[in-house]
Amino acid sequence: MGGIAGLFHPAPAAQPAAEERDALFTGSSFLGDHAFLVAQARSTLARNDRYVVMVSGHFDRAPATGQSAAEVLLEYWEKLGAEALSQFDGAFIAAVFERNGRDGPTLNLIRDAFGIRRLYWAAKGGRFAFASGVRPLLDLPWVSRDLARENLAEYLSFRYNHAPRTLLRDVSVLPAGHVLVHNARGTRVEPWFKLRYSPPYADVPPDAPTLRELEQRLNRAVASRSSGKERVGVFLSGGLDSSALTLFASRLGPVSTFTVGMEDSEGDETPYAGRVANLLHTRHEVLRVSADAFADAMDVVIGRSDQPPPDPAAMPQYLLAKAAKPHVDVILSGDGGDEVFGGRMVGLLAQEMRVSALLARLPGGGLIGRSLKGRPELKYASSPFGLSRLIGGVHAFNSGARAATLRDPGWVRKGIRRVCLEPLYREVASDPINEILHVYLRGRMAEDALPRAGTAAALAGIGLREPLLDRNLVGFMAAIPGPWKVRTRIGGPITKWPLREMLRPILGKQLVQRPKRVLPGPWRRWLTGGQPFINERIAALKEDKFKLFASGAVGSLVQNIEAPGSEGQLWTLLLLDAWLRDLKVV
Repeated sequence: MGGIAGLFHPAPAAQPAAEERDALFTGSSFLGDHAFLVAQARSTLARNDRYVVMVSGHFDRAPATGQSAAEVLLEYWEKLGAEALSQFDGAFIAAVFERNGRDGPTLNLIRDAFGIRRLYWAAKGGRFAFASGVRPLLDLPWVSRDLARENLAEYLSFRYNHAPRTLLRDVSVLPAGHVLVHNARGTRVEPWFKLRYSPPYADVPPDAPTLRELEQRLNRAVASRSSGKERVGVFLSGGLDSSALTLFASRLGPVSTFTVGMEDSEGDETPYAGRVANLLHTRHEVLRVSADAFADAMDVVIGRSDQPPPDPAAMPQYLLAKAAKPHVDVILSGDGGDEVFGGRMVGLLAQEMRVSALLARLPGGGLIGRSLKGRPELKYASSPFGLSRLIGGVHAFNSGARAATLRDPGWVRKGIRRVCLEPLYREVASDPINEILHVYLRGRMAEDALPRAGTAAALAGIGLREPLLDRNLVGFMAAIPGPWKVRTRIGGPITKWPLREMLRPILGKQLVQRPKRVLPGPWRRWLTGGQPFINERIAALKEDKFKLFASGAVGSLVQNIEAPGSEGQLWTLLLLDAWLRDLKVV
């Protein structure tokens, strides 16, 4: 996939030391009075008398000029400055070094709209460095490997940290859709991309013409990522998102689909994907992952991850990308479907919102009064519905679980979830469904799902495309009120209503109405002593090399693995410990 990195100093300085240059990537480079910039193979670098530009990743819908990505961005940036970014869509990070800006030499770092790629930076004592991975930064002599223990509570609550925070004290990450500007005046980070959501109480649009427009936009999103001479495949789970991608990709020509399943899993979802593939006439491959293959993949994935893998599904995801590599050049992934179309995270909440609205209109005595007190959205009426319930991302360790797990009470940080979610809810003013979808898009999608998919594709050497995160498509759906996406019925809420309506005539009622499920696997059975490699990981975790855990906390999780939430919590700690060891964090 390639990468970019660089060193920058706003004042004329001595050339970077050899050990600093060696810590970064090798590839096409620029060395000047203020900056050393390097672009790995498959990343591009372009320059003129005023600017040096690097791009890692790809532009979708970019002007078809035959130029490299860096050359295209250089041309547009010279004319429009940062406003040029509105012309580009896709998975990319970029650096633009302006040699003599209004405030002197200036470095601009850019991350794509939804955070498909990541860009890290470190600053200390006038030095500034950036890279598309954390490991080159940690090899710089002035960047420490210290663990940011103050960020552990956030990580354990969500299974990730929200940008710009990371688990490394000296390293920050650029938020999705933002640009960082660094020069002699300092460093500022500001958004270059914002979604415009429908206002509160907006009327829902008519079904038929809106569905037609959505279908056209989906078709264009898939077509713009499937054109050219590249062989295209789809990660097909059998769910609505990947099935929709497969449908539109199959209309463009022959397409290969790939599904993963775990050997000895507690359930098998692969037949559903097979039925979709059969209906859409794709070349379909099913990968069965053994425990041995998982163990080998775990070492590989952790060894290349810039953040701890969020859950065990990261390993089968990498193995599936590796299995697809001989057959296709580009893989389409359905990431973003829940956040764009109104997935499972807002299904039951739609019903809860209706109940709360009813209760709020009734007198507050007796049973009704007690019901009102038990509903945080009514207790904290001035907060958005989602924020009052602390909705946004995975709920891994609540404050009580963190207190039982962490050695230092100061690390528990009761209330950290609200602290992290409130800024995201402040970014949007819409109906409660859209507000929640926005927070998931800015949180779990950018910090969990997309980096996990990106790591898998990069390790396999395969191109990854995310059509459901097409900016025109996402902007169209954001402008539609949430109740159009999630329908409330007597039998229960209908999530992702537009996708279900679109796919029902083709896939049939049974496939379209199937509840969404995560990848099933023998995860719990492995944790109870079923696999030697897991036993070794648990033993290492109990050593508590980094002095993080309360006495007996890990053993208690193992002993009570059947308790709700314990399985996910133990996997979170296992993957965190393995990542810290691999990165040699202190």
